[in-house]
Amino acid sequence: MKSIELLSTGIRLLGIYVFLSAIGSGATQYQAVVQFRSISQDDMAVFTYVGLAQVVLMVIAALFMVKFPVSLAKLILPKTKNNEVALNGSVKDIEVSLFAVIGVYILSWAIPDFFHNGLWWWYSSHSQISGMWEQGGEAEYVINQIVTVMEIAIGVYLCLRAQGLSTLLRRFREAGAK
Repeated sequence: MKSIELLSTGIRLLGIYVFLSAIGSGATQYQAVVQFRSISQDDMAVFTYVGLAQVVLMVIAALFMVKFPVSLAKLILPKTKNNEVALNGSVKDIEVSLFAVIGVYILSWAIPDFFHNGLWWWYSSHSQISGMWEQGGEAEYVINQIVTVMEIAIGVYLCLRAQGLSTLLRRFREAGAK
């Protein structure tokens, strides 16, 4: 199996995972809107639309990952000067593919989590029902958002710099042998 096929298979599986996560996220968003509307007189339009946008973006990303995994794999994998994929199936190439798949996996949960945390941060600061903001609970939302941004950075690094990480890992492995 070529590296591009291996990476494409991983991306397609992650697309299925993101689609299933979108279904769960949609159920969670629906439950939250129903509960908040029952106890609040506030207009929940922004909360509803942002939650809906999160689910729609997850479904679009999942469909893209399932329908076009080879195109996405070609964007992620390293290329030669002639713009050809530079992988031939060696152990190093498989490591690069796996690091890229792990990066896409991290991004598949970190990006929706970024919107989810931002939505709750906004809601807690603008709602009269949520007493967390007045009780100093904003630090929790800020910390969650910082952690999510770090997860996104790690995922992007793994996707775009997988070859460099594989080289660094190889140096650590061979350091004791020399």
